[in-house]
Amino acid sequence: MSLMNRINIKHIYQRTKALLMHPEEIWPHALDERRSEKEIYRNYLLPIALVTSVLVLLLSLVHYNWLQACGLAIINLLSVTGGSWIAYLITREYLCRKLYYGNNQALNLTIYSAAIFIIFHSIGAALGNIFLGQLFVLFSFIFIRTLYKGLGILPGLLPVQKTNILIITSLSIVCIPVIITQILMIVFGISAFNV
Repeated sequence: MSLMNRINIKHIYQRTKALLMHPEEIWPHALDERRSEKEIYRNYLLPIALVTSVLVLLLSLVHYNWLQACGLAIINLLSVTGGSWIAYLITREYLCRKLYYGNNQALNLTIYSAAIFIIFHSIGAALGNIFLGQLFVLFSFIFIRTLYKGLGILPGLLPVQKTNILIITSLSIVCIPVIITQILMIVFGISAFNV
């Protein structure tokens, strides 16, 4: 069976839309899913990262030549997938090792919330330092609402623990991909001033 047959585009769209518009309704089902790390990455996060990277490529052609735009798209793909993985590991350390929740709950909370951030932040960064780009980057922080609603579903989570995990996961989702992006841009010699 080919990869495209296993990826359900309609499900990805509906899941992402529900997480954005009505997270309190989708989280009870999403947190109970028992999908493996490989499966959720391959069937949910990677398609989103690929689509946003293609958008980064197309939008970057306004500021850069073809080669640099391709470099930015590859950097976006690497930073959002790698950054989401590191954010999951950090969330898992706190949520599973200290509070004894399941790995699937840490995985789903992190990856589904990060997907919302990835979509808007990638487009905003590719648009550059114009009003619309800044608006997309600002709107990317709506993922915090999605994450907050998901944390509210977890049983037995004390308010201080909810605040801690919200801060830890949010900072990980935001900062790690941005740091990876900046490091890769320096390594590949792409100027960050136009983006």
